[in-house]
Formats: sequence, C-alpha cells, structure tokens
Amino acid sequence: MCLLEMKVGEMVVIDMLNVDKKLKKRLNSLGFIRNNALCIKRFGLFKSTVQVMINRSFIALRKDEAKLIEVHKI
Repeated sequence: MCLLEMKVGEMVVIDMLNVDKKLKKRLNSLGFIRNNALCIKRFGLFKSTVQVMINRSFIALRKDEAKLIEVHKI
C-alpha cells in the first residue's frame, strides 16, 4: 500500500521507496529508511500533501512523492 492510502493517526512501517536516486538520497537524509516507523498526521486538501511524523520531526510530502512510498500498518 502507498502512503496516501493510509488514514490519519495510523502508524506504518516503510517497505520500499520507489523513487529516483536524487529523491531517495533526500528522503533518506530525512529518515525515510526501510523498516523505519512513521505516523500519518494530516492530509492537505484533496490529499495534495501528507504530513508525517518521523523521528520526532514533522515532514510534509507532495502527493507525487507520497504515492511512491510503499508502507504497511503496524
């Protein structure tokens, strides 16, 4: 399942990042690493953005980025 299919408040674990090399490097530096847990905090209007909490940091992702992150519920 992709990050956009989750609901607000759910805890998920990252399975895979299906992104290009440059974006993967940026996401890894923010804590988006395989088997790392995160919490869905809120969605923007029409799910255009998603805010997550990872390692005590709040990060907002665009829809195009979030749909490329595969996760599963804890």
